[in-house]
Amino acid sequence: VPMDKEEKVFLDYTLDPLITDTNFQNSMLSSIARAGNAIEELYGTPQDIEGVVKDGKIFVVQTRPQM
Repeated sequence: VPMDKEEKVFLDYTLDPLITDTNFQNSMLSSIARAGNAIEELYGTPQDIEGVVKDGKIFVVQTRPQM
């Protein structure tokens, strides 16, 4: 149940570097893969990892063993 009035926003990713810049794509995906590997090493098992990337930083929201 939304507490605030909903706001409609038009999203356009056509100029986003994740779509248009191969070097950025490779860098970001490599960073995400390294974070995933570090988390799996820490817990010792494959993990289902959820997170977000904001301003080039990776934030892990939660992780749990992969079933």
